[in-house]
Amino acid sequence: MNNLVLASSSVEAAALEDAKNRLAEAGGTLATLGRNLLSAATAASGELAGEDQSKLVEFAEQELQPLASAFARAFAGAAGKDAAVAQLAASHTARLAEAAKNLEGQEAPVQVVHAGARLQEAGAAFLEHATELMLPALAQNPSLTLTGILPDRVAGAPAEAAPATGGCACGGHDEPGLAELDTRVIPHAIRHATIFGALEGLSSGKGILLIANHNPLPLLAQLEQRSAGKFAVDYVENGPDTWKLSMVRN
Repeated sequence: MNNLVLASSSVEAAALEDAKNRLAEAGGTLATLGRNLLSAATAASGELAGEDQSKLVEFAEQELQPLASAFARAFAGAAGKDAAVAQLAASHTARLAEAAKNLEGQEAPVQVVHAGARLQEAGAAFLEHATELMLPALAQNPSLTLTGILPDRVAGAPAEAAPATGGCACGGHDEPGLAELDTRVIPHAIRHATIFGALEGLSSGKGILLIANHNPLPLLAQLEQRSAGKFAVDYVENGPDTWKLSMVRN
């Protein structure tokens, strides 16, 4: 979020932080899945496009729509400006459902690309409004609560693992054509969550080129804790001003 938001209690503050990270992860995953679909739909393999099409629809139905519905429920019974925010959340739920259904029914590559873009736009609009409008409204109204509003993740939480001792870097994955993820333009508070979301959207053998203004060792340690052995990381550029890392899903 761009503005400082103060929650009404320490419990609400923790819930606010969890919600911010969840939304940031969703944004990262949405961007990756949309990019995957665009690449696949414009390539020769229709089967691959169908796989990425299904993944984007599934993400909308199992993550974005439940999140939008959860925010709508959180504002149940609200009055005044908060009632308008509740209506906004409900409208996002409907828009996401419509866009996902539309994408699911497309077959021609051009139509798949168009429908995928519409779903991405719907998802991005919801995530922006949830971050900039809904979260602050919930945090600042003591009669409403953030605690417990987030739906369970369908895929479950990442497996726990021991902290990495030497990062998760290995060689041989400096592949050309990796989509760049420039962390320098991502707000610090949601940077890691956004990166983790982007990585979660990758299929096996696909990757991103992470760009940072420092050596991201804390990020690599967190990644190893969350997803031990799932990603191969190679330093493409190792400072002193810019660090670039190839991050490919195994």
